[in-house]
Amino acid sequence: MMKVGMAGADGEDQGIVRQRSPVESEAPLPQLHGSDLGEQQYFRHDPAEAKRLLAAAGFPNGFPASLCFTTYGSTLLVDNAQLILRYLKDVGIDAKLDQREYGAFIASCYFGKFDSMTYGPQTPFLDPDNFLFGMHYPGEAKNQSHVDDPVVTDLLIRQRRIFDVAKRREVIHELQRYLAAQQYYVHPPSGVYVAVWEGALKNYGPNLGYDYGGRLMAAWLDR
Repeated sequence: MMKVGMAGADGEDQGIVRQRSPVESEAPLPQLHGSDLGEQQYFRHDPAEAKRLLAAAGFPNGFPASLCFTTYGSTLLVDNAQLILRYLKDVGIDAKLDQREYGAFIASCYFGKFDSMTYGPQTPFLDPDNFLFGMHYPGEAKNQSHVDDPVVTDLLIRQRRIFDVAKRREVIHELQRYLAAQQYYVHPPSGVYVAVWEGALKNYGPNLGYDYGGRLMAAWLDR
């Protein structure tokens, strides 16, 4: 099924999705640029290659599927889901939207219980391990793609045991390059995170996470 994942990546026009995408990055930080990943073919729109990969996986005529989804109250996510269905259909995957109420979605699809595919944003974290471990370690509740890859498991454990920042970054980058080739998850592009604050607020900076308290504890008002 790895070729099917690659086909899905090639089939999605990430340039158009990028224009309408909310912040929903699943990529671990520190991020590598596409040119550093070594698997750029899976990050560009190539319907012909997607069809070839589907045929190689045993689906020359495509296949029917469902896309489990909840809106999160966002019209942008609804637009993105419709675009994804369209691009999948272009390469032969006839996917129907399986839209669920938020609670039902979290109880099922968000934790890997879905018929064929699911789509939605991931929780924003501040450390690479929070993204990588839960989504790729065997048995983890957030391992939505049911990944059980000895190479990935080894790298996940290794990066947890390294205290040297530079050496840990090297292992994480090695893991990112490997995951880029496997396409266990097809990542739509992340949107731009925009924040505005008053000039009197000092020692403050935004980040893509829920640590509001930590940021405010270090800040002060200069008035």
